[in-house]
Amino acid sequence: MEQAERELLETLEMLGEGELQRFKDKLSEIQPKKRYQHLPSESLRNANPTALTDLLLLFYGTDYGAEVAAEVLRAIDQGALETGPQSQLPFILMKCLSAGGHFVDRHQEKLIQRVSEVDRVLKLLRGHTLTPEQYQSISTGRSNVEKMQKLYELVPSWQRDQKDWLYRYLLYLALTETNRDLVEELEGK
Repeated sequence: MEQAERELLETLEMLGEGELQRFKDKLSEIQPKKRYQHLPSESLRNANPTALTDLLLLFYGTDYGAEVAAEVLRAIDQGALETGPQSQLPFILMKCLSAGGHFVDRHQEKLIQRVSEVDRVLKLLRGHTLTPEQYQSISTGRSNVEKMQKLYELVPSWQRDQKDWLYRYLLYLALTETNRDLVEELEGK
């Protein structure tokens, strides 16, 4: 779990039952930016803090998810959780000031050398982050290392949410099933 995700979860867990319900109600009213979808009301209805964190990050990524969470907290008069000397929402700062950049950037060499489920990751990325042409080009690599090198040729042009997609929903899930030790090592656990 990335620190930004952990901080968002801890913040949502601090909300009482009433405040959490107000957060979900207000979140369902928020009109997202053009390229983002509305969070499904049925998913929000019974969402606990963990599910809510997952939904925010899945639909909006780290940067915009943090922005939306801060906006909702202010709207329900819980801005104190988001600002002040004892900030309970440091993930907003984390996303801007994270030391060494994104996980995918910080650990490029180790990921290139050690990811064993590259084909699975590529299939999951196809249609979301990779175009069919990019997918085909990368898939032709002879080894996992070569495929990862080809994938990383695209990464410098990616936005934060594309890197989040690779890390959080695809690469992380694939790695935790087959390479849990690698993920824990890279995350410093």
